Amino acid sequence: GKSRALNPITNIGRFIAQPRLRLAWLIAFGRNCYWTTFFVYGPLFMLIAGEGEVAGGLLISAGNALLFTAIFWGRAGKRFGTRGTIALAFAAMSVALFAAGWVSTTAPLITGALLLCGALFTIAIDALGSTVFMRSVHPYERSQMAAVYRTYLDFSELTPPMVYSIVLAFFGLGSVFVTLGLLMVGCAAVSWRYVPKSM
Repeated sequence: GKSRALNPITNIGRFIAQPRLRLAWLIAFGRNCYWTTFFVYGPLFMLIAGEGEVAGGLLISAGNALLFTAIFWGRAGKRFGTRGTIALAFAAMSVALFAAGWVSTTAPLITGALLLCGALFTIAIDALGSTVFMRSVHPYERSQMAAVYRTYLDFSELTPPMVYSIVLAFFGLGSVFVTLGLLMVGCAAVSWRYVPKSM
């Protein structure tokens, strides 16, 4: 049969008009902002703090190793609900980030451990975050909305460095983690408020 070509701009408008899809995008954006910061500024922090390149590499490797806990988080989501698990994960990430920003270069290894703690809870969002999108999108427009949804990847890679460049002009490297922690607080509040209890 014949079908009309779809205008991508129309897809964006349709996506923005649906609150649940906006919520799903914010959850994915917040999660990926953590990973962008972890993989870029984690090793950079270790290098500046004097721990060397090896410490930075070990930090990244340990973060990747934690991905195996996704199985645990999947089971936690089934037992305690997606809403509570996602909100708890964001809240725990914010606590870890605030603590990392406070400790900063005074104890770099502790800061690295705190970033790993945050990564552990970020994996909960990896395991459960897309559930909000999959349960909210209409089946007949899933492909169109998925294309818009995945723009979180680009925004989460570009936005943090832009914001951090401004913050770092006034504060030390630990301010990067505090700034990200503020975003996580917002994501936790929005997730708890708007993710349906039925999820």
